[in-house]
Amino acid sequence: MTRVGEFIRVLNRVLDSELARRLMKLGAKRCESCGDVRVKVALDVAYGGREDACWKCKATARLVKKLVEKTARAAGVDEETVREALSLDSYRRGIAVTLLGIYRYGVRKPFVPAAPYLVVWDVTGLCNLRCEHCYSEAGKPAPGELDTERALEVIERFSEWNVPGLAFSGGEPLMRDDFFELAEASANEGMFTALATNGTLIDRDTAERLEAAGVEYVEISLDGARPETHDKFRGVKGAWERTVEGVRHCAETDMITVIAFTVHRNNVDELPQMLDLAEELGADGIAVFNFIPTGQGRFCPELDPPPEVREEVLKMLVREALDRDLMIYSTAPQMSRVSLQMTESGEGGVLYGTHFAYAGEGRWIEPLVEFIGGCGAGRCLLAIRPNGDVQPCVFLPVKIGNILEDDPEELWEHEVLWACRNRDELEKPCGECKYRYVCGGCRARAYAITGKVEGPDPGCVLVGDANK
Repeated sequence: MTRVGEFIRVLNRVLDSELARRLMKLGAKRCESCGDVRVKVALDVAYGGREDACWKCKATARLVKKLVEKTARAAGVDEETVREALSLDSYRRGIAVTLLGIYRYGVRKPFVPAAPYLVVWDVTGLCNLRCEHCYSEAGKPAPGELDTERALEVIERFSEWNVPGLAFSGGEPLMRDDFFELAEASANEGMFTALATNGTLIDRDTAERLEAAGVEYVEISLDGARPETHDKFRGVKGAWERTVEGVRHCAETDMITVIAFTVHRNNVDELPQMLDLAEELGADGIAVFNFIPTGQGRFCPELDPPPEVREEVLKMLVREALDRDLMIYSTAPQMSRVSLQMTESGEGGVLYGTHFAYAGEGRWIEPLVEFIGGCGAGRCLLAIRPNGDVQPCVFLPVKIGNILEDDPEELWEHEVLWACRNRDELEKPCGECKYRYVCGGCRARAYAITGKVEGPDPGCVLVGDANK
């Protein structure tokens, strides 16, 4: 994220010229001959080896390459790194939607790309566990689940929209008979393909098959360092052992393997042991998820840790990120604010720019955090239900349309998504908080508790302090 953040900041300076603006105006148009927006075709020509582009796109490619290289030099990124990254279609997609986002919306606080960097798709309601907190209330197939033909249409639509990354979730995605066909289709389109799973169905052969299908990132839910803690929360005895084996098998492949740990009152004391376990199993990282009282979670709100406990958890994660050989991050957007406060106070640590990834170390990157911007719901990410319905986040069940029935470009301009993005319009105290561009509060939690997307996030200690 360090390079991405610096790229965005420097790119704003580079684009502040009439020539660059004319180039982006040309690049933002769709080329019917080449079948994509011109800036993406140009990136494919310049860095992806595409040879069948029209002369206009080839001419644009030379200009776009100069623009990218000039920006990279200004950001201190060497040309070899740029070429290596942009040899991947998912990176070219990311740069394309970033450039188009700057052209359409400017360098906002927080930044809004022209399409989500990541779509999380619940491909099924089927699940072999019975989790207390399940946001999708999984178990049986969801009403209107898409068949293979329609699901492949969804993947094609994401690809045409230049979405860089697609994560399959559920339910348990591996319970779909056609999962590997869908994963392979996503990877073949050039999207960074990920899987969120409970891991109980992953043996060595399955792990190898996932890698062969093009899955690059596997996130496996493990909610306790002790079997009894995990099994109680997940509703099936013996689940812990099977999940741990799933982590081990995936860690033996070249896939990025991350443990997803939903922190709640009954397992928060096991977090230090969970970090040890992640290292022991060979995982690449651990993602600490917010407990959100939505779906099944609305029936057990007492499991949600109080704001003061969450604050201490986030501080611990920021410190541990420096000392552990793990990627450590959280879906709590307050992590951006906590890490910034720790940097400002001289305590140091890793600085987090979004709710899902760290930005870097040191005070030099502080100005970028406001652009990268905390909660990504409806801004950096989008969620799709098993029937194709679209919502800002998997934890935020507000339908804004259907991916097969509506134009994605029009859905991206939906008022609900802009309510998630416009931090100045959030209700007090979030809308007046000095850290609103850095954090913005969890929009899913705000909606679950207040009934309003733009409401305050009661899970933050600053909200409680402001209401005293």
